[in-house]
Amino acid sequence: MERQDMALVGLDLGLSERLFLTRHNGEQTYHILETCLQNVNEGQGLILAFPENQLIDASFADETLIRLGEGIAAGNFGERCILLEGLTEDSITNINSIIKFRQLKLAFLVIEPNGKWQCIGQLESSLRETLELVSQRSSLTAPELSALLGLAINSASNRLKRLHDQRLVWRDYKVTSKGLQYTYHFWQWQS
Repeated sequence: MERQDMALVGLDLGLSERLFLTRHNGEQTYHILETCLQNVNEGQGLILAFPENQLIDASFADETLIRLGEGIAAGNFGERCILLEGLTEDSITNINSIIKFRQLKLAFLVIEPNGKWQCIGQLESSLRETLELVSQRSSLTAPELSALLGLAINSASNRLKRLHDQRLVWRDYKVTSKGLQYTYHFWQWQS
């Protein structure tokens, strides 16, 4: 995975290295991050590494992270994702607030260098449960999820596809005697 040091992005735009504020600054940052994400290889992610003690306000988040997330969910970036690293609780609160205010069905993976992660944003409990299972197992197919949770195969497939649509997981496939078989994988950001 490629990393983008957000403190450097801020400094390049004449912003503070830890304060990510205002809609105008968010719009400028969006264009930089959009280009960075498009330059990532298909099937890979871009880690947006935020500095310690940063603050992202709701206006900045709306113009950058939310806008990128909506584009990713719409398929505008292909099989690419963003992972948010090192967010403070205040920044997470502001991101969650704008997602809730705009009534978006949008979620992001927030990661820490130690390997821990959390999902922020709006993701229903059944999808959170499925994301946790994919994380624990590293990969999962619809038949495996169906057997684990006692779901109909269509329900299991739908859950995994919805996680993939937001690029909370990535997928590959193989052709079997039963047809196309997708395997969904949790993103790996550590070497």
